[in-house]
Amino acid sequence: MTTYERKTTMPANDLSPQEMTPKDEIWLNAFVETMSKPSAREVAFFAHRRALRLGVGLSKEGMLVSGQCEPKG
Repeated sequence: MTTYERKTTMPANDLSPQEMTPKDEIWLNAFVETMSKPSAREVAFFAHRRALRLGVGLSKEGMLVSGQCEPKG
């Protein structure tokens, strides 16, 4: 199995953790670290949406709210 094949099968759970090589573990750790934080572009994108009152979020009660209406409650 090539490195590419190993990387593309991991998300589908076709590769068990026991089959991971040290290189696979390094790649996976780097991937998880990268994906766990928003990029500068993502932060800017969502800040822009909030400024336009287009964003959706959660109220303190866990209800979905948008920037265009007040939560009922």
